[in-house]
Amino acid sequence: MKMNAPEMVKILGIRVETPTVKTLILDKKIQAKPGQFAMLWIPNVDEKPFSFSKLNGNLEITVKEVGPFTQKLFSLGKGDLVGIRGPYGNGYFRIKGEKICVIAGGVGLAPLMPLIDEILKRKIELTLIHGASTKKELLWMDRLKSGKIDLILATDDGTCGEKGSVCDIFENLVKRKRFDQIYTCGPESMMKRVADISLKEKIPCQLSLERYMKCGLGICGQCCIDPLGLRVCKDGPVFTAKELRGTEFGKYKRNASGSRCNL
Repeated sequence: MKMNAPEMVKILGIRVETPTVKTLILDKKIQAKPGQFAMLWIPNVDEKPFSFSKLNGNLEITVKEVGPFTQKLFSLGKGDLVGIRGPYGNGYFRIKGEKICVIAGGVGLAPLMPLIDEILKRKIELTLIHGASTKKELLWMDRLKSGKIDLILATDDGTCGEKGSVCDIFENLVKRKRFDQIYTCGPESMMKRVADISLKEKIPCQLSLERYMKCGLGICGQCCIDPLGLRVCKDGPVFTAKELRGTEFGKYKRNASGSRCNL
């Protein structure tokens, strides 16, 4: 497909992952790097950015229902068509080191899965801290309990794993175990704390950001990060903790009109 023009592709299947999360299996194979994204288009509705949750074989995109666009996406079924353009993003996850910690909050695990798949192909020691609000919202438990991952689970209500935040677990873990690299995706307040802990402990950290996007090409400036002007769509969506230090990250973002809004 032409990179900047949507290609209409068929939905081959839909998996219900949790009460609020579904995975779309698309009739499309794509050459992309872990952490990159595509713009997904529903004709006469809207277009939104989504990361890939699986790159090998048919493309998979995992979505949480949060607003009108995802509600419409959830109403689609096998055989329906969606438009897709991409992949986009010059900032993607780069695998470094032999002892790695991945920290995922909720559906933030989705864009980390292609990274995890790549890590598991190598002789790397992997620790995954995955948290959600409750047990039913934890993703891919059968897939992750493979024996090759040191899996640590957390839930806000204590229904599975440790009760509380993945950040508390991470903060305690780095006091007794050293990592070469940290990778994280999830709610921004969670990632900000992970970044702060990583900077304090002098551990390199890579984070996948989400901002409101219109073009996905770095033209409109909608997703720029104050005050550096970093474009999440073009320079990211993956950044290092050092790049984000002193920016709006963890403080605010902008809505469709460009006005500041709370995270």
